[in-house]
Amino acid sequence: MDFFAELQRLREISPVPGIMTTRSENCDYSPYHANGRNCYRIVGHNLCEDCFYGLWLGDSRDCADSDFTEKSELCYECVDCREVYSCNFCQDCINCSDCEHCYDCKGVQNCYGCVNLRNKQFHIFNKPYSKEEYFSKVKAFRRSYPHNPPPEFIKLKNELPHNYLQGFQNENVVGDHVFHSKNVFYCFDVNELEDSMYIFNGYKVKDVVDCNYTGQGSEMNYMCHSAVTLFNSNFCSICWYCQNLEYCEYMFNSHDCFGCVGRNHAEYEILNKKYSKEEYFKELARIKAELKRNGSYGKWDHTQITLNKRLTDILSIES
Repeated sequence: MDFFAELQRLREISPVPGIMTTRSENCDYSPYHANGRNCYRIVGHNLCEDCFYGLWLGDSRDCADSDFTEKSELCYECVDCREVYSCNFCQDCINCSDCEHCYDCKGVQNCYGCVNLRNKQFHIFNKPYSKEEYFSKVKAFRRSYPHNPPPEFIKLKNELPHNYLQGFQNENVVGDHVFHSKNVFYCFDVNELEDSMYIFNGYKVKDVVDCNYTGQGSEMNYMCHSAVTLFNSNFCSICWYCQNLEYCEYMFNSHDCFGCVGRNHAEYEILNKKYSKEEYFKELARIKAELKRNGSYGKWDHTQITLNKRLTDILSIES
């Protein structure tokens, strides 16, 4: 049996959901989200309300065109911001309000075009002004630069030093945008990670390697994508509330499956075929031994494996 050829066949014939959503209301065209309300074209959000056009928002309200922004409100075109209010065109800002075109500012309010400021108010391009002067000058800048950043801000951003890592409350971490984590290596856009490496976008996970978009208490996974409360699984994509899976896709509330696609409440299945518990582990051992002998066990890209085999077959026929 050519396992990967059978798996590819399953991928091509199995119906899968077009939009992944749970416990949300009026969130059409917003894939991979949960607990949302009145959101539109938001990819990967949780606990958001009245937001549109963005990527990976968390617990935010009335935000537009923003990415990787959490616990924020009334924001436009913000990236990697946390706990900001009424801010526009800001990046890597935390606990700020009424700011525009700011970068790496913390605890500031009413600032325009500022970089690396901490606990300041009424600053323009890192220089202090009176309240009256500030609003008068900002009004003029808004007319001159309604969308694009002013050149003075770009000059400041290029000249001033940047932190090598955005994050706080960490211990023994390497990466960027790392928060509340311990013992993580080359991880990016993660929160509450422990003993993990090579992770992009993870939340509340432990002992995972080479995974992205993984969270909600997932543990002991390798090379998994879109894992939600997934345990002890390898080479899986879009598997939620499952455990003990390998080479599975679009699996929900399932356990002990190998090479399955588009299943819910499944157990002891191989290539979507049901086995008894004893038969499952016996057949699983046989298939994995065969994959290890031909060197294909551990490979992730099923499509590429199949295409490579077909190309090899074609070339052998032509020769």
